[in-house]
Amino acid sequence: MAGRPREFDPERALEQAMEVFWAQGYEATSVQDLLEAMGINRGSMYDTFGDKHTLFVAAIEHYSKTILQRVTDTLEAPGSPLGNVQEMLVGWGKMAISHRTNGGCRGCFLSNTVVELAPHDPAVIRTVRSTLDRIEDSLHEALVRGVAAGELSASANCRALARFLHNTVQGLVVLGKAGARRAAVKDILDLTFMVLKA
Repeated sequence: MAGRPREFDPERALEQAMEVFWAQGYEATSVQDLLEAMGINRGSMYDTFGDKHTLFVAAIEHYSKTILQRVTDTLEAPGSPLGNVQEMLVGWGKMAISHRTNGGCRGCFLSNTVVELAPHDPAVIRTVRSTLDRIEDSLHEALVRGVAAGELSASANCRALARFLHNTVQGLVVLGKAGARRAAVKDILDLTFMVLKA
């Protein structure tokens, strides 16, 4: 006999769980917080997602797919490869100062997770590390296209530049959580663009 159909959308429930974990972190989030946000009961959560830790890993993976898609859509857009890289950086800069308009910058879910759990949660850090590596690779590929298009010097070390840009993005995220000033973010982006054009 077929089981009863689920009375909720697992994808939407996962999205809601991700939002709670992103806002509060892993340790500060209770199972009850998750159940209330997802609108399901404890049995449904365990049957569909497993325990809190398994749900957290699923939320990280869900966020990773979303952020990777956003990054690749920007970096692989038609037009100038260097312009695409700059557009991505400007987008992260806007996020860093968004606390002034939306009441607080949550930062990057991946970065928050690294700070909270990296020292003692190998399963989570493997997922995060894989995503961060893929973001770096996407930046590297865009920079290689920039060299081919004549927008960057043929002698440019694209891998080193990709790592530098990725580090800049992560720094902007951390500054945003601390209340980054618009002028500070502008200075960082201006200097980063100067490095790219050097």
